[in-house]
Amino acid sequence: MLSSFVEEFFRNPATVGSLVPSSQALTDKVMEPIDFDTATCIVEYGPGTGVFTEVLMKRRKAGTTLVLVEVNRRFCQLLQQRYASHADVHVLHGSADRTGDYLRRLGLPQPDYVVCGLPFSSLPRRLGWRILEHTRQLLAPTGKLILFQYSLQNKKLFARFFRALTETHVLQNLPPAYVLVYQPADE
Repeated sequence: MLSSFVEEFFRNPATVGSLVPSSQALTDKVMEPIDFDTATCIVEYGPGTGVFTEVLMKRRKAGTTLVLVEVNRRFCQLLQQRYASHADVHVLHGSADRTGDYLRRLGLPQPDYVVCGLPFSSLPRRLGWRILEHTRQLLAPTGKLILFQYSLQNKKLFARFFRALTETHVLQNLPPAYVLVYQPADE
């Protein structure tokens, strides 16, 4: 799995945010804001090789739907093979800014949480804006966007669409990362 991760990073670094998968410390911090007892639908943008997905799978309660939206075809195929036999898991090859369409087609409700590790620093600016605006409209009003990023350079961009709740610096990750938790801001 690590070799495919590294290979995809070098093939397209704009869509793979890091050379190595996330650490346990980062994974724990990303999961912390999620109330797994009440969550009915969780979306993950850019699950990659599934480091966060594995923890979401273990912690979700029966009946909680997990929607994985991955733009990288190889990662998507890997995830589809891994989760094909699991109920309430949808692995979709596509862009995060189309998630609402995917959920409607599947007859799924607004997500309670969106977990996102997309590398906004290397995404085209317009695409980043579209994803954030779309996510604000997609989330339930009390829903949460949980971002992990390797820098804080896009905080002003995030603040255009969301209200900041918490910010944590996770040093036990390579590279160190930030976990930012947001709720939709009023339009």
